[in-house]
Amino acid sequence: MKAPSVVRAVLDFDVAEYVSTTRAVGRHHLDPELRNRMAELYVDLRDALHESDAVFDRRELRVLRFAELALQSEWKLAGPSGGEDGADLLNTVSGPRGKRYQPYANVRLLNQVLGTRRGSSDASIEYRCRQTLRFLVRSWLEYEQRSSDGTETTWGWQRPLTPDAMSERLDRLARLRQDTADWPTLPRPHPVPPARWHDYVGDAGRSDTLEYLVNLPQTQHHDENAFLRVIHLTEVTTSGILARTLGAKTWLEAGRFREAAMCLDRAAALASLQLDVMRVLRRTMSVENFLGFRKETGDASAVQMTSSQALHVHLLGVHPLKVEALEGVPENAFLLFHLNDRFRPLRSLLHDLPEDSDDAAQVLAAARDLDETLYAWRRLHLGLAHRYLPKDSMGSGGTSGAPYLAGFYQDRLFDHAGELTPHPVPVTSPALEDRPVWARAVFSPMN
Repeated sequence: MKAPSVVRAVLDFDVAEYVSTTRAVGRHHLDPELRNRMAELYVDLRDALHESDAVFDRRELRVLRFAELALQSEWKLAGPSGGEDGADLLNTVSGPRGKRYQPYANVRLLNQVLGTRRGSSDASIEYRCRQTLRFLVRSWLEYEQRSSDGTETTWGWQRPLTPDAMSERLDRLARLRQDTADWPTLPRPHPVPPARWHDYVGDAGRSDTLEYLVNLPQTQHHDENAFLRVIHLTEVTTSGILARTLGAKTWLEAGRFREAAMCLDRAAALASLQLDVMRVLRRTMSVENFLGFRKETGDASAVQMTSSQALHVHLLGVHPLKVEALEGVPENAFLLFHLNDRFRPLRSLLHDLPEDSDDAAQVLAAARDLDETLYAWRRLHLGLAHRYLPKDSMGSGGTSGAPYLAGFYQDRLFDHAGELTPHPVPVTSPALEDRPVWARAVFSPMN
């Protein structure tokens, strides 16, 4: 049994050195020896955690599972794009590496902070989302302020913003900070990254995880930090919207309309913040700056964003034309199990509301607000694709890019007249049965 030696190697790993090195050169330019060492640690740790005779105490196991999430990102990024087999030693390890979106944005670590893996209630998840959103907005604003003042020293020295763009970004972020000022907060992180994994574990380590492990740009381009912060804020708001949508569905199935309306109102409030976050990107990032770091992001497409795809499914069902795209992303293949007659998305439940109930009318009003805000976000997202992606370029996830988004952005709960759209007949996916066993496993929709 090699578990003890593996555990010691993981616990002795210098996290502070890894973070400092990454910030100095950009994640894409890490020393291959460091990345390969982390990838090997991940493989060894993964195997050690599954040894039948391995024994860990509860605290140690918690730290090791956290380290596994961080090390997995470097393992995925060390391999070929898209998880295809390669010639190096690490690529002889069995199992798919998956797409690059999750490791690029360290989504699994972000979900750890949100607590979405614990079977938490929708209220608990929203509370943590609001804590995290307030922290991220403050962190991003302070980074931009240091950059504007010339005091930022960790990364972001290439392609600085124009004075006008910086001024507008600071103004918009200051308004976002004011909008979240009354939300629950997290403590400030340590002034330097802690050196050991155990300092990042649990509630006490959430701030350091967000500041030092979640946000690790691939390059030294200033605006990649903004790009990642938008991804993180979008992930967090989407997780909160999804949690409250699931809560609303549960209340609707129980005939508790007031509670369902409350859930949808709170989801709409998070969607409004999400829209404002995207406007920061649209208003202040130039095409030149975006293209300056896009290549190094790899095939990290938003089509791989599990929380967004799950939200779409629970709102509207599985769109028949999205089946192929979902099948092509191992992390999202589980969503195809919603292609059955028993699954009812929110759209279907709204059709069953009684017409003469004031409480039901409140549900519909809240659902319209949520639907309208999410529709505005999708329109803006489509505009970003047209603005930033070269004409006829493929999306980084293998889709057609802007045309792919254009095909779905009008799929919504209500039409332009405010009437519920028809619920399509559920379809099945015969191709799902032909997938390998690992791809047919039902993964957590949050992680």
